[in-house]
Amino acid sequence: MNPYAQSAETYLAQRVLGANPEQQAALLMEAGQKYMGRAIKAIEQKDHAETGRCLTRVTDVITESALRLNYEDGGELVDNLAKVYTWWTSEIFEASKVKDVARLGIISNQMGEIRQAWEQLNEKQVRGVQAPEFQAGDQVG
Repeated sequence: MNPYAQSAETYLAQRVLGANPEQQAALLMEAGQKYMGRAIKAIEQKDHAETGRCLTRVTDVITESALRLNYEDGGELVDNLAKVYTWWTSEIFEASKVKDVARLGIISNQMGEIRQAWEQLNEKQVRGVQAPEFQAGDQVG
């Protein structure tokens, strides 16, 4: 791995470690999209080793996302996400056998939609937890 790639991986790892659960879920989807894009490019370039490496990384992201689901409190949403993750894994396997980049692109787009949903949830939570704004003359404490 070149030094630039190593520093990018280190930066991403630091972002994940410093993130709340919603941000981590969004970052996982970001990583999944990144590796899916690389896999699609590798398929188009007929680079089988890179295709396999990238698709393995995508399935690792999906597995990690599934492991982070809160089955106790998540209800129907978690059940649906688990089904989506299972379908993605199966679809990646099938699409990779026939080198179907369109099917892989659909998964990448869906990862982007789920990423946006996690980012929006995080934003709502951040706004809901912000400290009240004070104006000049307000009593403090």
